[in-house]
Amino acid sequence: MATSTPTPSPLLRAILDSGAPSGSHDYTTIVLLHGWGWHSGVFKRLIPFAEQYNTRLLLVNRRDYPGSEPYTPEEKAHLARIASAPEGNPKTKEEAKAVMRDRGRELYDFLVDYVQREDVPPANGNEGGIIVVGWSLGSVWISALLAIVSQIPEGSVQLSKYVRRTILYDTTFICHGYPPPPDSYEPLYDESSTEQERLRWVTGYYTHGDVWADGDKALEYRNPLQDPPPTITRMTPEDLVETMSAYPTQQSDGSDPLISQVGIRHGAWLAMKDESLYLQKPRVEGASDWAHVEVVLLCCDLSFWEPQWGTKVLLEELDAAAKAGKSVRNVKVVRLREANHFAHWDVPEKTLKAFLTDGTEVV
Repeated sequence: MATSTPTPSPLLRAILDSGAPSGSHDYTTIVLLHGWGWHSGVFKRLIPFAEQYNTRLLLVNRRDYPGSEPYTPEEKAHLARIASAPEGNPKTKEEAKAVMRDRGRELYDFLVDYVQREDVPPANGNEGGIIVVGWSLGSVWISALLAIVSQIPEGSVQLSKYVRRTILYDTTFICHGYPPPPDSYEPLYDESSTEQERLRWVTGYYTHGDVWADGDKALEYRNPLQDPPPTITRMTPEDLVETMSAYPTQQSDGSDPLISQVGIRHGAWLAMKDESLYLQKPRVEGASDWAHVEVVLLCCDLSFWEPQWGTKVLLEELDAAAKAGKSVRNVKVVRLREANHFAHWDVPEKTLKAFLTDGTEVV
């Protein structure tokens, strides 16, 4: 169970902070966490629009990425042991869930520290407060955060008075613990694909059919549009240096592959999905279930197939759960039209609007 005492110094750190808008006392803080291989420098094109939309942007790097605390050798060994353990062992499954709860606690501690240090406006309807965004793999950290809040007694900082929205930004089915469709394609598992081909694939624009009517048969797995071209084709070498970090993903002991194995092989990501989206009564005195906090599934409609499928299967599950009388969080979908997985790079102002909107689409 999570404890009530935060770490003395947060293990996650903001590498860029737009600062509070001049003269504003009701600005909204948007905390952004990155995905696999791309650190939060990839969100830097949002910064010029922050003041215009009365927001303060904190671009936060996960551990092992530049500026944040590396995992210790002992932590790496612990991750490796769990990742490589045989599947199906109940003890290993509990250890895997504990790994992800620790990641949620790191994010919780970052938010507490931020509120303690800064004069942060509390949430007041659609103004002030904090919106926490996890892009792609980073969405798992959002799920882990929501999964643990009912286990943490609030101290002098009551985060429940500040956090008003969480966003799972173009998250994939993998991050919810779902299996892939039977005939899907994933170049990360295709040994014949090159690094450049993989980058073009994930940064491409795709036209999909009606996934709600036709299921996985409507998905375009392989072939991005020629126009617009993949985002990677418009990024300079300098852009890549300022936005990518190879170590956590490409080294044999890289933390992202280890955490992914922990999450996928041992069901920890599936467990975080369940614990985050199905409301739990506070398990300790003084904790909050954050029942008022909105969960937004921000889906980019020209993104690669994985977020499209993830949104469909998650909404179907939650709809069935609600009809069965289960207590489900307030979850809504926002469609970011004509946008791909790198909307924050290609259409930053439009993406910032999507983080803030009370509607269901941004065109």
